[in-house]
Amino acid sequence: MEKEVQEYLKRVHESDFAMLSEVDRICKKHGIQYYLHGGTFLGAIRHQDFIPWDDDVDILFLRKDYEKFLEVFEKEANSRFKLLRFERYPQFFDFITKVADMNLTYEGTTFGAEDFYENRYSHPTLDMFVFDIEADDHKMQLTMMKLLYALAMGHRPYVDYGKFKGGMKAVAFILASIGKCIPFQKIATKYMKLQVKGGIAKLASDIDENGDSNAGEGNMLFISNEQPDPRYWGLDFDSEHLVNGPDTAYIHGKAFPIPKLHDKWLTKTYGDYMSLPPEENRIPMHVNIIKE
Repeated sequence: MEKEVQEYLKRVHESDFAMLSEVDRICKKHGIQYYLHGGTFLGAIRHQDFIPWDDDVDILFLRKDYEKFLEVFEKEANSRFKLLRFERYPQFFDFITKVADMNLTYEGTTFGAEDFYENRYSHPTLDMFVFDIEADDHKMQLTMMKLLYALAMGHRPYVDYGKFKGGMKAVAFILASIGKCIPFQKIATKYMKLQVKGGIAKLASDIDENGDSNAGEGNMLFISNEQPDPRYWGLDFDSEHLVNGPDTAYIHGKAFPIPKLHDKWLTKTYGDYMSLPPEENRIPMHVNIIKE
């Protein structure tokens, strides 16, 4: 990476670390369990820090811990950190609640349309993912969630239909067009009901030493607010990763909680996770810092 890009990402990572540290402080104070997730989890294992070209933070909660966190965050957090609950807004970005650091504003983002989103996503963000229990008809659950996601796309400023192949391009266009006529809050409410169709995942401290959740033996946990990306959509995990408290990994020399059996988790998600991607793919996903 060019020196200018490295300096910019250093500022982003300082912001990311400040957000993560504030979330960690609040969670410890209120007995809330969370785990590093996604690229943040991968970076903590592979780099013992943030991935050098990553530009956001990902964490994961069980549902009850997530709800408890939402109850206390705005009362506890430093005013520089703003909670962005997706269901509160009429526009659709994704079904992920975020924390934004208002102290740093990007000059531009890779997805554009800052004005459409009232510049909510023009800052470094910490994304909160949620573990829920799979419903008995989990395949249908996922299908309905994907349908609602397509309807919600009607509340974006534009949709890149080039990502869809064959007949799916026409289906996506039709569903987004229909969704535009439905208030986003109605779509979001139906989506949130589907997330918990299999029951409410307990606090991590309530999972017993055998890994059983309150849904009964054999039920899997799935990350219920992922985007419908082929790598992540429908990805599920056994609660063995959460039994008897978390393991730890380090970012900027500070310890943060991660799921147990991290090798099994990361292999399932990324395959050969210790290998670096091609150099041309080592670029930020959200902030546009490439000069024309």
